[in-house]
Amino acid sequence: MLEFFLLVCGLGGLWCGSEVLIRGAMALADRYHLPDVLVGMLILAIGTDLPELFITFDASLRSLAGEDLSGIIIGSALGSGIGQLGLVIGITGFIGFSPRPLRRAIRNGLFLFAAIALLAVFSLDGLISQGEGLVLMAVYGAYLCSLIIWPAMSNEAYNSADAMPVAQAVFYLFAGLILLLLAAELTVVSAADFAEFLGLSNLAVSAVIIGMGSSLPELSVSIIALLKKRGGLSVGNLMGSNVLDTLLVPGIGAALSPLVVPVTVLWLDLPVLALVTTLALVFLYVSPRGVKKVEASILLAIYLSYAFFRIQV
Repeated sequence: MLEFFLLVCGLGGLWCGSEVLIRGAMALADRYHLPDVLVGMLILAIGTDLPELFITFDASLRSLAGEDLSGIIIGSALGSGIGQLGLVIGITGFIGFSPRPLRRAIRNGLFLFAAIALLAVFSLDGLISQGEGLVLMAVYGAYLCSLIIWPAMSNEAYNSADAMPVAQAVFYLFAGLILLLLAAELTVVSAADFAEFLGLSNLAVSAVIIGMGSSLPELSVSIIALLKKRGGLSVGNLMGSNVLDTLLVPGIGAALSPLVVPVTVLWLDLPVLALVTTLALVFLYVSPRGVKKVEASILLAIYLSYAFFRIQV
């Protein structure tokens, strides 16, 4: 089947793009002594979330033309957020995350829960207006400012003497981002076509298929980062991506065209996102174990249960 072949090609492209991206990011982090967490939250988070942003722009422009694709935007944003904390940490947790410093949970928890709360409040009337979209974008702007004003500190010291030249590292970085973008687009499109062939609903496709597909860059980056013993890149990427997904993606979508929010989002997607966010923060920052097989299994079970119920409704 053509869709399956394209899906396999997309997955291969995601892995290759992640490898190139990680090499460039680690080289820049080493040369300029940047904390891995900061690189993950800024460069990798924005880069690996380009698929969601492009989906948002495309769906919003189509909505302006008279076709309501609000479900695609909301579903892909929340589905990707749940996928990153449930599916990605659930899978990569079998490799193992060491516990992170508790002080780093403050900023992440503050913006992650603020995003969920704002989305819930704005969705109560079934519509996220353009003004509310601008508020979400402003809060994401505050998050970026906090990364600059309140940078993540690290005691890790890397030898930059053998680091690749800056020009080469930047080339790797941009080449990886472009490859990730193209591969993610191919993966999402082929997966959506395959799901449509199976008769899944539009919201189910966006929340599960597109959400899962657009989480694949984070999965690839996280696996490679952990295998290279650079867990800070992985955690920073996941946290930064989740903040972006829950603030900037629906914010841009609503700012361009008001988003109609299905009622199921309030009693299914947002509560599950709040649950996996809480568990991920506790496992990563509070528990002395970090994320091992038991914690990973819990997150993975929650994600699979969510995907099952989301397909049903």
